[in-house]
Amino acid sequence: MIKTENTVDKSTVNKGIWLNLSSVAVMSLTPVLNKISMSTLTPLQASFLNALFSAVITYSVIKIKRQEIPNLFKNKLVILLGLTNAIGILLQYISVSLLDPVSVGLFGRFYIIFALLLSIIIMHEKVSKADFMPIILTLIGTILITNFHGSMSSYFGIISAISYTFFFALTNMLAKKNIENVETNILLFYNQALSSLILGISLLISNQIIFNFKSGIISIFGSAFMSGFLGLYLFYEGLKYISFRNANLIRSLNPVFVFLFSFPFFKVPMTPNFILGGALIIISIVWIGLTSRKKA
Repeated sequence: MIKTENTVDKSTVNKGIWLNLSSVAVMSLTPVLNKISMSTLTPLQASFLNALFSAVITYSVIKIKRQEIPNLFKNKLVILLGLTNAIGILLQYISVSLLDPVSVGLFGRFYIIFALLLSIIIMHEKVSKADFMPIILTLIGTILITNFHGSMSSYFGIISAISYTFFFALTNMLAKKNIENVETNILLFYNQALSSLILGISLLISNQIIFNFKSGIISIFGSAFMSGFLGLYLFYEGLKYISFRNANLIRSLNPVFVFLFSFPFFKVPMTPNFILGGALIIISIVWIGLTSRKKA
């Protein structure tokens, strides 16, 4: 049964917090790995391989643990989970192919806005007035880091970066609704298996079935393991101990980790607007964390 902060002791809540912090750190490596894979693969090819590797890794874990795989195809929410995850993965690779990893990480903070809205509308979780100011700061910060004199491809990258956060927030919300009755590994397997099937069909339709494996394959596998299995596994496990809303507040620390991992490898556009915008986004993250801790 899923527990929230109101029904568990402090040590259990701390366990949920550390699980989600670990999830953020692990998944923050993926923008760097994804950017590397774009040297020889298209976003659709990379998305398919990511989902496929994630499904294989999860299936192997299920077999090692000798778990039974129930038939969940009658559950429409599980099928929808695979579809929204597939769209999110594809949009993420499109955005990282057009933007630098740090920018993708900062634009990805729209995730918390979508997660908050979904938690209110669908999960019926409460929201306070204190939550709105950080959202406003996030929006202002996003405007500042956006290069309005850039190319059309950069604009498309920004739209893709913001859009993928919506689909991932929706995917995680659907997982929250299903996780009470389904083992974490099983849910992850269906999630990635259905996503790889959808993306594989898209590959056939778009005639992108010829892959260049000279480089990028290792980074795709690493990304699949970090984001498609280990990161999500830690996140779903953490959902058992803290609420969906607070779990997503912790995920707001993603840009800090992405910056630390990306700075040694990629050129970061350290303009005054970018620095100020990034600072506002990080301030909003801290603000939300403090108000959340005060409530707890």
